[in-house]
Amino acid sequence: MNCCLVVPHYNHLTAFEAFLPKLLEVRMPCIVVDDGSDETIKSSLRSLLEKNENTHLIEHHYNRGKGAAMWTGAHAARAKGFTHMLQIDADGQHDVRDISRFIELAKEHPHAIISGAPQFDDSAPKARVYGRKITDFWVALETCTLKIKDSLCGFRIYPLTEFEVVFDKYHIGKRMDVDTDILVKSVWEGVDVKFVETNVVYLENSVSHFHYLRDNLRLIKLHTRLMIGMVVRLPMWSWRRIRPQSKS
Repeated sequence: MNCCLVVPHYNHLTAFEAFLPKLLEVRMPCIVVDDGSDETIKSSLRSLLEKNENTHLIEHHYNRGKGAAMWTGAHAARAKGFTHMLQIDADGQHDVRDISRFIELAKEHPHAIISGAPQFDDSAPKARVYGRKITDFWVALETCTLKIKDSLCGFRIYPLTEFEVVFDKYHIGKRMDVDTDILVKSVWEGVDVKFVETNVVYLENSVSHFHYLRDNLRLIKLHTRLMIGMVVRLPMWSWRRIRPQSKS
């Protein structure tokens, strides 16, 4: 197993500048994918990362979305010879001290996605917390399993081979729908998912690119498509579960 960090970045310079020293303490190669930030921010980001030999910056010329940034990061990680990428958001909400636990679990299950199961404190907006519970309900229906503890966490280790198979076989959302979309379709593809409890803190003055109306509408469309996809797959899934019993 050979793992690197992949950090999608979009106009998060202040938060990321404070977060970067913690990432560097992990001593893992770090690929930062800037997803079309403002030119002044992009210039400052270049200067920031030039000081660190263990970081590599890739730039999108315009904002293509988090999913597109993850795909770019995965390609770069593969080209550099890595087998896994640990994707972590640039806003500093995730606890890098848990990275070692993610890595250890990934070594035990090298073909599984290792995902964070967020543990929120009082800083978390109630609308976000309750919204996640609604999403978890729909994901349970879409995957016919209760093992998905959270489908929105932006703190995960992806095995690149399985990641590429899912991205190649399915249409995966390129924006705020990507985390849920890829997890559900990975389950459809038979990829195992393991969870690590991790603290998530909503920082004061943190920049959020989640637009409540636009992105909630995007998630509604996503769950509609996923439910239709699940209905289409359900007869075959049921047959696969019944067939071994009929032979015994």
